[in-house]
Amino acid sequence: MILPKVKPDDVALYYEIHGTGAPLLLIAGLGSDGSSWGSVVAKLSARFKVITFDNRGAGRSEVPHQGYTVGRMAEDTNRLLDHLKIKKAHVLGHSLGGYVAQELAIAYPERVDRLILASTAAVSSVRNNALFLKFYNELEEGGDPEAWIRGWVRWLFSPKYLVRKTFVEAFVKNRVKRPLAGLAHGLKGQIDAIALFDSHDRLDRIKAKTLVMAGKEDILILPGEAETLSQGISGSVFQCLEGAAHCMHIENRGLFVNCVNEFLLAG
Repeated sequence: MILPKVKPDDVALYYEIHGTGAPLLLIAGLGSDGSSWGSVVAKLSARFKVITFDNRGAGRSEVPHQGYTVGRMAEDTNRLLDHLKIKKAHVLGHSLGGYVAQELAIAYPERVDRLILASTAAVSSVRNNALFLKFYNELEEGGDPEAWIRGWVRWLFSPKYLVRKTFVEAFVKNRVKRPLAGLAHGLKGQIDAIALFDSHDRLDRIKAKTLVMAGKEDILILPGEAETLSQGISGSVFQCLEGAAHCMHIENRGLFVNCVNEFLLAG
């Protein structure tokens, strides 16, 4: 389904709804789209009304030429909730999606019930900003899409998964199916949004009950960065998941879903 434009500077967003129950909004990471949640949607939608969508500049959503800030992406998310007539939702953001989820909870606190921030931080490291630009330049210059995706893989999964050839090949094959044409501009916009984001001095404005999750083997956003984020949010819970790296919801989906359910369903 498509969230249509209302104002000229709006972007059209692709979204899907799965299951029934309390609404749970999932926000994807850098360059990813709603399909990146495919490994956990079925299990989460057994208990919740799960909403996935493609951020501006990714997947089946519009790729505007400007307007890439985390704040604008939070506005997109708020507009989607308005369109769906959802006054309040649980919100789960992964990586860049975690930045957007933080901004949503800060700017629109009335929209967020419980908040889960996975594999994310309060600010992007200088190293990561340079790394993301490197990947953008490689994509912009062309070359083998499969090789480009393989370059990403080692940052996303733990060593024990990287040696599983069947797992890696399936991941790469699935990602190659999604066209990369037109992705470069949107990716650059999202990278610029990440580089500008810093919530350190505003974390005290997050009032939602919050869970911060980190993969113990995450080498992209380090567990210490996630823990620092948690320390800035009053009353938040920090969980470091064993046997998981950056894409914990793909690599250890059973543990991930259990943690999400326990947090959201607790009294």
